[in-house]
Amino acid sequence: MSRRKPVRAALCALLLLSALGAGGTAQADEQADEQVRGRAVAVPSDVVPVIPGCTTAQPVSGVTASTWEPVNPPRQAVDGDTSTRWSGEGFGANLVLDLGQARTMCGLKIAWHRGDLRWNDFDIYTSPDGAAYTKVWAGRSSGSTAGFESYPYAAPVSARYVRISFWQSLEGSWASVSETAALGPDGGQGGEQVVVAAGDMVTTCQGSGCAHTRTSDRVLAIDPAVVLTLGDNQYENGTYDEFTRYYAPTWGRFKARTKPTPGNHEYGLGDGAAGYFEYFGAAAKPAGKSWYSFDLGNWHIVSLNSETSRTAGSEQVTWLQNDLARNTKPCVLAYWHRPLFSSGSSHGDFPNMRPFWDALYGVRADLVLSGHDHDYERFAKQKPTAEPSSSGIRQFIVGTGGASTKPFGTIRANSEKRLLANGVLKLTLAAGGYSWQFVRYDGAVLDSGGPVSCN
Repeated sequence: MSRRKPVRAALCALLLLSALGAGGTAQADEQADEQVRGRAVAVPSDVVPVIPGCTTAQPVSGVTASTWEPVNPPRQAVDGDTSTRWSGEGFGANLVLDLGQARTMCGLKIAWHRGDLRWNDFDIYTSPDGAAYTKVWAGRSSGSTAGFESYPYAAPVSARYVRISFWQSLEGSWASVSETAALGPDGGQGGEQVVVAAGDMVTTCQGSGCAHTRTSDRVLAIDPAVVLTLGDNQYENGTYDEFTRYYAPTWGRFKARTKPTPGNHEYGLGDGAAGYFEYFGAAAKPAGKSWYSFDLGNWHIVSLNSETSRTAGSEQVTWLQNDLARNTKPCVLAYWHRPLFSSGSSHGDFPNMRPFWDALYGVRADLVLSGHDHDYERFAKQKPTAEPSSSGIRQFIVGTGGASTKPFGTIRANSEKRLLANGVLKLTLAAGGYSWQFVRYDGAVLDSGGPVSCN
């Protein structure tokens, strides 16, 4: 007999006795029995570190649970921070993700609290409407890692809701999920993924009329797969208190799908950007450093830190060269705060960004995104030397996320479009190319282009 069955039977018996003792109906008995019978349905039970071709985290618009501790609420399972968690007790305790609309999914990934010390028995269900659920996975976590592991479905499904139903763990009846994400096929529908980017965003203004509130509303309306922040995420000094007070209610609404990078304001207090790293948690250092990379469809995306370790031969530049050498994706995008080229009057060019550009140009990277100057500027493809090149890198400056815009100064070579307006850059990343729109906070499209093939 499986070692799960005695515990599960005892738990189920307790559940049924509890329901009867409290005046439970025959319907309650039937529902509880159905849960147990449902475990025998032939659905996948595979546990893998990563699902090939199924790694794209789907955006979450809401999360609920059947039970939770006050200190470990449901939202902490999708806050991008593996040091927090949702915890709920009981046979059948469940966590439900609302993706906002029907999306194609091929699996789920979970980082279990104490997942390296205990296995967890659970099922995964999907639903188009939050009422009728279909089981798509049933089994046991590995019990060997506190990091993410993935659970592939037998076939892609289209659904809006995902429910994780917990049954038991090696240590008892508590379900504890540090972080989870529904996974879609890499490349999305038609091989396209929508990404939104902006920097210089959140000020100490509060209310619906604040520029950063309005740009964050626009991000929600666009509903991208991933949000890239380009530094100076929170003014004036990026303290943890400022992040929780101003950023969290606005740009923090899509924190779970945000891939951040810091700017000079995060480092303004000389504390090593402590507030930034505390607020974003593991999302700011997914591999232990403040620079990292990830894949999205056919794109390799690199987040760099322009505030440290940026000289040739430095730790970060060496890591960048090695990361690019390992990349197998045909298209490359990189982003950080300070731009190599800029027509902005406040800051302008930052030549010390050249080592980043040299490494990227050496592998025929496609896009570089930056902020710092409070304006929008699009450049033609160019070399690190500012020479035009059809195989060069196209740079966007998007320092327009909410801070007051500032005028342009001397116009740099290859500058094609300049705007002073609060808004965000919407990129549509296809399998072999990209298109762009600069979308003002009110939805007006002020600049657009593409599709352009990757280099």
